[in-house]
Amino acid sequence: MQEKQRLEGERLKQEITEVTGNAFNSCYQCGKCTAGCPAGNLMDNPPTRIMRLVQAGMVEEALRSDALWYCVGCMTCTSRCPQNMDIAGTMDALRSIALRTGTVSDDKAKKLVTAFHVSFLNNIKKHGRLQELSLVQSYKLRTRSFLQDAGAGITMLREGKINPLHALTGKEDVKGKDQIAAIFAAAQKPGSHHTATRKPKKNTFTPGAPISIAPGSTIGYYPGCSLSGTAKEYDISVRKMCSLLGLTLKEIPDWNCCGATSAHATNHKLSLLLPARNQALADREGMDLVLAPCAACQNRQVMARRALMEDPELRRELKAATGMEATGNAQFIGVTQLLEALGSEEIAKHVKKPLVSLSLACYYGCLLVRPFDAMQFDDPENPMKMEAVLQTLGASTVDWAFKIECCGAGLTLAQQGMVEDLTYNIARNAQANGAEAFAVACPLCHANLDMRQEGMRKRYGDIKPMPVYYISELVAIACGADPVEVAVGKHFVPALDMVSHR
Repeated sequence: MQEKQRLEGERLKQEITEVTGNAFNSCYQCGKCTAGCPAGNLMDNPPTRIMRLVQAGMVEEALRSDALWYCVGCMTCTSRCPQNMDIAGTMDALRSIALRTGTVSDDKAKKLVTAFHVSFLNNIKKHGRLQELSLVQSYKLRTRSFLQDAGAGITMLREGKINPLHALTGKEDVKGKDQIAAIFAAAQKPGSHHTATRKPKKNTFTPGAPISIAPGSTIGYYPGCSLSGTAKEYDISVRKMCSLLGLTLKEIPDWNCCGATSAHATNHKLSLLLPARNQALADREGMDLVLAPCAACQNRQVMARRALMEDPELRRELKAATGMEATGNAQFIGVTQLLEALGSEEIAKHVKKPLVSLSLACYYGCLLVRPFDAMQFDDPENPMKMEAVLQTLGASTVDWAFKIECCGAGLTLAQQGMVEDLTYNIARNAQANGAEAFAVACPLCHANLDMRQEGMRKRYGDIKPMPVYYISELVAIACGADPVEVAVGKHFVPALDMVSHR
């Protein structure tokens, strides 16, 4: 029996090695992964221990860990590993195997997180894009958490962030549902492609090649699922911002959900094939640059593009499922990258109402800067490009320590208490350093800092209300837009007064 267990452990270790590219014997247990983990204090086996279990072939013990269901996928562990190990990818691989084999923790967190991921992916399989109301309904039925966020839901319905008719009419469904179905089917089949071996090396940040966008340009647009729903104001402000800056957006036709956290947390191949279809669609349209305002969407698209360029087997699977080829020509960029590419001098020409006397904490979160060898966006420990844009608009920005600390990411439903703990630490540090509001470039960050703020303040009692602005809202307002016009009034934390009458 012991020999059988040993062989099974080695087989599973090899499977994880193929997915992550890790040379597990290179891990010398320095503990940096656990030291930086935002959820490490909640885990029975924190990242350091998980890596040791896999290294020793004790994979079944790792699979039974509660830790897998507290991991927020922020990639802090991977970005800081001195041996270049993909620790976050290891957690994803373990979670996928645990679900496949039924070797799972009995912890409540597992049940809640699994219910969210299953509900999310079933929704994508059915519609091609996320229908947020039906996602929440499915999650609540699975968890019996019927009263959770009832007040927030009513507010979203009133503000038009949730439209009950969307799921019923199917008007926003992807037309190529046969392709989506084929992608899900392909994701269940074993593949022959493996991640390249990650060799120990000193990780140093190298910025990507400079991007230039000329005034009057037309660029591609991938809004992602949340910008047509709960993050509707982000879409409104991005479109207005681009209009005021003289840019035209061309939406990718029939785009689909990128899979977000739920795909990469449960099925590695699915997390690549879903965004790969968007890559192929953008390439087919001849797009060079595609704006993806959601940091999670951009991150998944960047990772898929890199995998497609490195892996001919993945390209063959994409073509078999969709009939399309990905050339990799289209590059997906975020809002701050777009503004940087346009240039501070060009932006300054359009500023009509400088954001003077506004003190902001620029919150980058996780996925704008990690993994830094793929995103190549900004310094992964102290990014400053958002500050540069806002200072061009006349705003003041604070120097603070939590700009890249995770807010809980996509676990806002399944791990509400943890999200409130994490956002409290973020808000407390921002206020202590003089910030009166946040600037963000991600709808997940916005949801956790804005929607969860009331509950967080009630729990801790020592934080003042802090409005949370999308960077696109601030640019549009500085360029002359009325704050009401860019839907600032739709936020949970009142945000109109601070940017009105400037």
